[in-house]
Amino acid sequence: MPSYKSPFSSTTTSKSTNINNSDTDIVHTVHHHRQHTSTDADIAIASSTATYEIAEEELDHDSDTQSIGSRLRDIMSDNSAVINTFIAGGLAGAASRTVVSPLERLKIILQVQASSSSLASSGQAYGGVWESLGRMWKNEGWRGFMKGNGINVVRILPYSALQFTSYGAFKSILGTWSGETTLSTPLRLTAGAGAGIVAVAATYPLDLVRARLSVATSGMSMKSSAGGFTAEDAKLGMIGMTKKVYRTEGGVRGLYRGCWATAVGVAPYVSLNFYIYESLKNIILPSDLPKSTSEPELIMRKLSCGALAGATSLIFTHPFDVLRRKLQVAGMASMSPQYNGAVDCIRWIVRKEGFWKGMYRGLVPNLIKVTPSIAVSFYTFETVRDLLAAVGEE
Repeated sequence: MPSYKSPFSSTTTSKSTNINNSDTDIVHTVHHHRQHTSTDADIAIASSTATYEIAEEELDHDSDTQSIGSRLRDIMSDNSAVINTFIAGGLAGAASRTVVSPLERLKIILQVQASSSSLASSGQAYGGVWESLGRMWKNEGWRGFMKGNGINVVRILPYSALQFTSYGAFKSILGTWSGETTLSTPLRLTAGAGAGIVAVAATYPLDLVRARLSVATSGMSMKSSAGGFTAEDAKLGMIGMTKKVYRTEGGVRGLYRGCWATAVGVAPYVSLNFYIYESLKNIILPSDLPKSTSEPELIMRKLSCGALAGATSLIFTHPFDVLRRKLQVAGMASMSPQYNGAVDCIRWIVRKEGFWKGMYRGLVPNLIKVTPSIAVSFYTFETVRDLLAAVGEE
């Protein structure tokens, strides 16, 4: 606060020193009166300025508090398409995998079991699709059909969400980079490959643990040395199996066993999946489709696009899926030999079982599984995404 002196002391002093000079007294008195008026004005200005600054700070604080909420709403609004895609992708993956859970488990079992006489003679080997499903039901019931599905859903939620979201992101990036309004085939395939790699890298440990659980409870695992799984391991859940793999197979490296081979296989699969689906939609669901088309027919058309896309993609990439499963269960000494990497695994399979029989093992149950799975996945994704978009517009 600016300090000031009382005018009374100044006036008394001037009068005592200039008693006989009235003009001087008058001038001096007027001078001090101006000083007093000026000082009061300064105080008033300073006080009002300080009050204004305090009020301004309070308004700025309130504005900042309000702006955080408004900024968050703006961010949500600006990125609503990304958020909707992420949610729809996760739900699509969960729905599609739950529908085909028994076939998913059977596919893994058929892929990893070796064509050895020991399993066949002991009656442990799984045979045809329907016979194996019947055996699974007889031995384990409904829980056998759903075994490993919990961790599969936990894995597929972020996997599918990242896959759909990353695909859209890569398409946007490549579109900006190339300047193409409609991406060319190579760029669309590149976007799909990138989406597949991102999704695999983020969720691979869950996929490995799920594969171990599926096999460990199938009745094929036997007591063995060198870290193989035993009957006790069939009782392990998701957390228990993760801890065992981490503890006995080299920590994080064990949880990512076969990851690069999986990425190499998934990249072309996802790439072809998205590309074929979008291409089929232009044919089966053209923009000039009559408005009189019934809702059931539209649903069947959408499901057909997904089913055909999944089946076609799988035929080209199934050997990579077999390689992935072989590497994932390589720590189970009773089930598979110990491979020195993906190349060594391929050589062993081709030498022992032949290319077609070995690398395409489990193709039939995989096709039976993938056809409805991808159909449900794409249909659920588009339905949920459109529903969320409609809710956001209200």
